[in-house]
Amino acid sequence: MTAPARVVVVHPSDEMYGADKVLLEVTGILRAGAAGTPVDVHVLLPDDVDYPDRLLSTELTRRGVPVDVVALPVLRRDYLGLRALPGLVRRAWSTWRLLRRERPDVVYLSTSATLAVAPLARAVGARTVLHVHETWSGTERRLLGPLLRACGTVLAVSRPVADALPLPAGRATVVHNGFDVPVTTPGRAADLRAELGVGDDEVLALVASRWNAWKGHDVLLEAWAGLARTDLHLAVLGAPPPSGGTVDVPTIVRGLPDPTRVHVVGERTDVADWVCAADVVLVPSTRPDPLPTIAIEAAALGRAVLASDSGGLPDIVDDGRSGALVATGDAAAWCAALTRLDRAELVLQGEHGRGVYAERFRREAFRDRFARAVAGALDEGEHVPTSRGTR
Repeated sequence: MTAPARVVVVHPSDEMYGADKVLLEVTGILRAGAAGTPVDVHVLLPDDVDYPDRLLSTELTRRGVPVDVVALPVLRRDYLGLRALPGLVRRAWSTWRLLRRERPDVVYLSTSATLAVAPLARAVGARTVLHVHETWSGTERRLLGPLLRACGTVLAVSRPVADALPLPAGRATVVHNGFDVPVTTPGRAADLRAELGVGDDEVLALVASRWNAWKGHDVLLEAWAGLARTDLHLAVLGAPPPSGGTVDVPTIVRGLPDPTRVHVVGERTDVADWVCAADVVLVPSTRPDPLPTIAIEAAALGRAVLASDSGGLPDIVDDGRSGALVATGDAAAWCAALTRLDRAELVLQGEHGRGVYAERFRREAFRDRFARAVAGALDEGEHVPTSRGTR
């Protein structure tokens, strides 16, 4: 009798944002027997950044998934200088030794930030699956492109993401993310609106993401400063990222002509309740956003989405039907779009968004697409007994 396929999952963060939520789905699909193949999953998370709440590892542990926090060569922007190279090499050496001890059949790399592990996995004889959530720029294509040669299977979350990779056409498989409809607390949405002082005849917009430099908070708040309407409120969820460029949201808000209508809420675990409290969800990313989870969750919960017209967002938002697409990085265009918001129309757009979710982004559809895409990596070769190695 053969042992289950052994899959080591490498992930670059311990939070609960887009790619983290996808990882939870992926581990569940693999453990359930993707493509009919039983799988033994072991998740590796990095130790180079402090994540005080450890939201992802806590949830994985609750689900019975083994998790270790170890030295990993995560490709963060802060590590691109020569001074960071020795540390990156040490972490790569440590990871190679760990993989040699684990001897996995497959190494699943959950984002491009883990791509430095690909040649290490190949060196120990493992097949490699890379899941790309990012739209690569020219710099990333030059720096990361050679590492793609070590990846047997490449998944992309949207067609723009796949097209940006330095690969032949069709080499990357597009697998749109999918989720169950988020669980909400009955009555909580009304309570949240009341806490903010938003009236029944007012419009509440929500932006919920890390305050990364490219997520567009600066553009959105510039647009907000130009609004003449007094019936709009904005709730800002999230916090600065643990590394990389950021936008100082609280400081910008304090400098607005009327900061009383912008509510900086901070990090929350009840994001779904906030989505239900809102009339519209905003995604103002200033560079191509691959496939933002918050936009999919908004559609699933019947909320209209106002989003930048780049990246994977046009795959989620039907312009004029489930929301609207706005010129990327154009504060004047965002101001105009916010000025046009009509609460009754937003309700109708939210209902259309439910249909978009049901058609494109249900968890069942993602499970089937993902299982088919990784079947070759899981089925290739014979799985030998578990005496091959121990953890």
